[in-house]
Amino acid sequence: MTAEPPLPDLHASDARAVATMHQVVRVFANPNRWWQNASFALPLLVTVVALGLGFALDLTEAKGFGLFAGAVTLLMVPIVLLTWRGTATAIVLTVEGVTALHLGQPIHEVAWRDLQRIEKVEYLGNSRYKLVHHDTEFLTIESEIEGAPDLVEAAFTLSGLPRQHPEETI
Repeated sequence: MTAEPPLPDLHASDARAVATMHQVVRVFANPNRWWQNASFALPLLVTVVALGLGFALDLTEAKGFGLFAGAVTLLMVPIVLLTWRGTATAIVLTVEGVTALHLGQPIHEVAWRDLQRIEKVEYLGNSRYKLVHHDTEFLTIESEIEGAPDLVEAAFTLSGLPRQHPEETI
């Protein structure tokens, strides 16, 4: 009898989905929530601070700016929620491939046999990885995923893909 791999702190729906999967090797979690998105959180913070100062010090300009920031916050909610739907809340590695889940629903699956390469992409000081299959399709490993470098190392091992630059470490 084989021991089950330890599960990170997952959303309940992701944990239920993982429990139904076969031959799970490792699970990686994204601990973030939609409201932690900077496009929502920063305008909300500005709203609270500006309105707080505006009412505390009776500053009309601060109240006006707070109302403006509140409107921006409200406008950002649907945008953030739409983009959140495509964000992996967990990534599951199995013997057969990798599955990105969003709150328990698969949003992207790649069989190891279909994986062509693993690319490291640097953008504005952020590193992320792409598991590329079928030339133009890829599963992105965002830096918010806990243990992303370990995930990439495991992907190389499970897929059998050689590194493009063997001297490079993740």
